[in-house]
Amino acid sequence: MSKRAIMFCFCAVACLMLVSTACTPPPHDLMAAAEDTINQMDQNQIDTYAKAQYDLVTAELAKAKQHMAAEEYTEAKETAEKTIELAKAAGEEAAVQRQLMKVDVDKKLPEFMERWSEISSSIEGGRGRAARALAVEAKAFADSLTENLNELKGSEMWYELNTALDAANATADEFAEKAGG
Repeated sequence: MSKRAIMFCFCAVACLMLVSTACTPPPHDLMAAAEDTINQMDQNQIDTYAKAQYDLVTAELAKAKQHMAAEEYTEAKETAEKTIELAKAAGEEAAVQRQLMKVDVDKKLPEFMERWSEISSSIEGGRGRAARALAVEAKAFADSLTENLNELKGSEMWYELNTALDAANATADEFAEKAGG
């Protein structure tokens, strides 16, 4: 092939690429789908159970929006598609992490209840006005905690339940210290 023919081929390919990118329509539907995906992720607590993946998804959507604003529709389409793919992976990871959190809570809850029973018995065995006041305070804590834990467990809010158990353990430590044991 001659140099002229090769140059003509390169020019033709370059023109086709320019025309194809210039003719790409704005991917409004795909962008809307990517944004809807983020909203669904928020509703399903993906940011709670898969924070790193959630951050990747939101960063990818921000890139897609930047491409749209710059009228780089091919890039916007690609990043919007990637946003949806990353969101799917984040949802899968969150489901795994949510199940692991449930297993952890199912282990921690009975352990806490047994420990609290021991602390409560120690408090109730105390004598004097201070011991009675501590027993009233402990009962109020236990009643409030039981209601809160049941509500969280019934709503399957495992992350919040785990956090509540950690806080309850700290409070139980304070009661044990006050009770002298």
